[in-house]
Amino acid sequence: MNIDERLQEGIAAHRKGDLETAQDIYLEILNEDPKHPDGLHFLGLLHFDAGQSDSAIDLIQRSLELNERNTSALNNLGNILKLIGEPRKAFAAYVRAVEFDSRHEDAWKNINLLLRSSGDYHEILTIMSEIVRLDPENPSAWNTYGLALMFTGSEDKAAEAIDKSLRFDDPKSPTALWRARILSALGKTDLSQEHFERIVEAEPDNEAAHYHLAAVRGDDLEHAPEDYVKSHFDKFSDSFDTVLENLGYRAPELVAEDVVALATERGAPFQDVADLGCGTGLCGPLINDHCTRLTGIDLSQGMMQKAAELKVYDFLVEGELVSFLNSDLPTQFDLAVCVDTLCYIGNLRPFMHALANALKPGGILVASVEHLVGVTGTDFRVDSSGRYAHTPDYIRRCAEEASLIYKQDREEVLRKELGKDVNGLIFQVQRPDDT
Repeated sequence: MNIDERLQEGIAAHRKGDLETAQDIYLEILNEDPKHPDGLHFLGLLHFDAGQSDSAIDLIQRSLELNERNTSALNNLGNILKLIGEPRKAFAAYVRAVEFDSRHEDAWKNINLLLRSSGDYHEILTIMSEIVRLDPENPSAWNTYGLALMFTGSEDKAAEAIDKSLRFDDPKSPTALWRARILSALGKTDLSQEHFERIVEAEPDNEAAHYHLAAVRGDDLEHAPEDYVKSHFDKFSDSFDTVLENLGYRAPELVAEDVVALATERGAPFQDVADLGCGTGLCGPLINDHCTRLTGIDLSQGMMQKAAELKVYDFLVEGELVSFLNSDLPTQFDLAVCVDTLCYIGNLRPFMHALANALKPGGILVASVEHLVGVTGTDFRVDSSGRYAHTPDYIRRCAEEASLIYKQDREEVLRKELGKDVNGLIFQVQRPDDT
């Protein structure tokens, strides 16, 4: 038997989802050679696909005892450990992979994801400093080193490392935009602008890069471009919930708390409810028991497909927020919720006027925004993340100009971003009752 050829046949069957054929081939290989590292590795992956995580880990560890430098096996072991809730062990497996192969991009991506969510930053500094010494033009290593420095409070050194990661990387890299945004968040406006300009020059059609460049330059931007928001969240839809969970994202729960209190106060569910910018539906399940009919609206088709899987929305509509509210609606709404969607709109006046027409008399909006504090002379501002923050006085003025009542607001921490709290407002506005 040609084991290598047979292994490729097993992998092909595995990829097609034919687990029974793949298992027969892997077992045939291991019967021929019980210590075949790849046979053990891929049989382990098959066991995990079949829901047998313990035996999967055992098989891959046995494979690594035979070939400790198999970085694919180390990365896959890390993936399994992460999925079963063992982040520290997963982190160790990924680090071993990059110690053997400092350009293993999948392992670097996984390290960075865990680094941003785990809080274990100090232990990687020594490893990263050695890797960048041995491989001083490695953009992924400089980026990870920079993140670890940033999370441990060494912001100037972090900016130097992130700058190096961008200079050694291709400006067309999918991570270049994110790294330039980090420089902006670290207060290195000139450096971030330089890198945004490099990205725009390399990719003239990159709308996200144009938007972030305009934001860091301080251009007068009233809202994020519709195409940017749509494409951003379409790409983000598969990982959206996991990423936000790792950031300690609380906005849906905070908005839902107000909805539950309002429903309890009125003693009945809201008849017609709109989830404005519903995304993957993080808020829908939290308020569904207090809604008779729940409609979700979002720009991103990818996000709405995720929301549809929850089976809590009676209707899902693809469209831009203000245009939807201004359209010939089949009904007005007793309640609207808007969780962090206004973070992509600076000028709230068109939204508030459209909302006034879309709410029933006495109808109410519960929404979250990022809170602009410590800045004078401006009502809203777009930051390095591409999101807007607003002052409560500005929100009140926009509501009152649209003949809405600004009922209340409260300050809350919405999530973590780059290790820091993101402060927000949960606020309510109401259309006056006509009676």
